[in-house]
Parts: sequence; C-alpha cells; structure tokens
Amino acid sequence: MNHAPIFSFVFVGTSLLAGCATAVDQQGPPEKVSASTQSVTLADCATQRDACLANNPLFGVFVCPAQYTQCTLTASNGLPAQVNQAVTDAAACASTARRCAVEARTAAQRVSCATTQAECIASILQINLPSVVTGTATCVTDSITCINNAEQVSDLTTCANNLQSCAVTQVQTVVPPAVGKVIGSVSSCQTTLNSCIAAAATPADVTACSLNDATCVVGSFGLTPPNSTASAVIKCTDDAANCALQATTQGMLDLCRRRLTGCVSELVGPTTPPPMTCAQKWTACLAANPLNFATCDAQLLTCTP
Repeated sequence: MNHAPIFSFVFVGTSLLAGCATAVDQQGPPEKVSASTQSVTLADCATQRDACLANNPLFGVFVCPAQYTQCTLTASNGLPAQVNQAVTDAAACASTARRCAVEARTAAQRVSCATTQAECIASILQINLPSVVTGTATCVTDSITCINNAEQVSDLTTCANNLQSCAVTQVQTVVPPAVGKVIGSVSSCQTTLNSCIAAAATPADVTACSLNDATCVVGSFGLTPPNSTASAVIKCTDDAANCALQATTQGMLDLCRRRLTGCVSELVGPTTPPPMTCAQKWTACLAANPLNFATCDAQLLTCTP
C-alpha cells in the first residue's frame, strides 16, 4: 500500500496544471482543483509561466519552467497532465515487456518479464499488487487499456482499483483459502483507501482516510484495533498490508500478523492499564468503603510503591 509520507496521495484530485496558474508564494486557503478535463492552450501556459516568474523572481526560475512543461503537456490534447503521463509511462512499460519477452529463452525468464511489467504498471497507478501469477497478465493488459482510455484523474483511480482487485482474484486461486481471504480483505481496505483519498478535499480528509484504512487492515488480521489514532500506527498497518499481499502460505501470513502486533504494541504501549499507585489504591478503597478511613489507611501502610 502506498500511503506514504505517512500516506501516499493516490491520485488526489489536484491537477499539476494548478501549479501553472498558482504562484509559489500565493497566500490564502487552498482550493480543491477539479481533476476533470481542462481546456487550456499553449498561449495560456505561456501567460501562466510569465505570471509565475513575475510573482516569484527568486525561486521562479527553478519552479516556473517545470510548471510550464507540465502545462504544455496538458495543452497538447486537453487531458490532465497526470493522465498523459500515465499513458506515456504505460506505453514504456509495455515496450520494455515486449523486448524482454523476445529476449527470454526460458520459462523462468518469461515469468520474470511478466512480473516486471505488472510491477511497472502498478507503480504508475501507485498500488501494491499481490504475488504475480499466470492470470495476472490479463489484469495488466486490461489495466493498460483502462489507462489509455482515461480522460480524467479519477479514471486512473478506477484503473488502480480494478487492477488490484483483478490481481487478488487471480492469486486467490493458488493460495490456501484462509490466506486468500486475508489478502482479499486487505486489498478491499486498500481500494477503499484509494477512492477515499481521490475524493479528499483537504489534508485532514486524507488523514481520516488513512486512519480508517489502518483500522480496516488491523481487522483483516482478526485483531482488535488499538485505542489510538497515532499516525505512526499507519506505518505499522502499511507494512502489514504489503506483507499480507505477498503471503502465499499460512506461515507467511502468521509472520505478518506477529509483526503487526509487535509494531502496534511498541507504538501505543500495552493494552492493559498500568498498575495503580498507592494513592490510587487508597482512593479506590475509600470509594468502595465510604468513610472507612481506618481500613484504607491500614492498606496504605502496607502498599509498596
């Protein structure tokens, strides 16, 4: 799962085109930018670049040209820059895979080519796939078609979720049912996270998506979610989810579960409350025996801090 920094912005609906039109040092509240197809011309890009340089004479020389490049990419066919980039990258993945297949001399080498292509497409869509099996190749082919047909950034999120769900269905046919069940549950958590982040309007929304995902992943392992919203827990569940997706045996899955339990315990501490202090014991005694100061005082004398 790619939720990194502590979570990865999986196709958040913020077009790179916004960088062309927005000065680097602009003040004011951030606005959500539509990820839909935007009509922009090369002249618009040049105007936005000049405005960027005018508003940022010091750092603009580094930032504005790159923004202009992204803007012209969008202007070339009216599609968002992220979509154009994904189409270009997917074509490169496919080209590399074809060369690899031509040069392959053994079955193992052909499997390696297919695995590399699957990982290449998954990296474009910012997802983690389960172990690549024979049927995954069909998922990858369908995903490339999906990317090529994308018209807006949200379409890429759909492609990502479809690829992951398809790959999970394929791996579930070759792993033990109990392992496949957890893989499917973890994958469902991730596709929900992808859609949640794609619809997020603020950083707080993204944080909420990631915390919900952490709870979902913990539950997928049959564990009780910790009574903590510590952001660090997300790192534990990210690692556990990726571990589960690569599991092919019950032993591997049990190792993922133990690592998750240990990671969460280290961050949030034991789930049992710490022992009471002597003062707390005296208060508890008095609550159970109102006005019985003598008994509680006697217990206090024997209390060991």
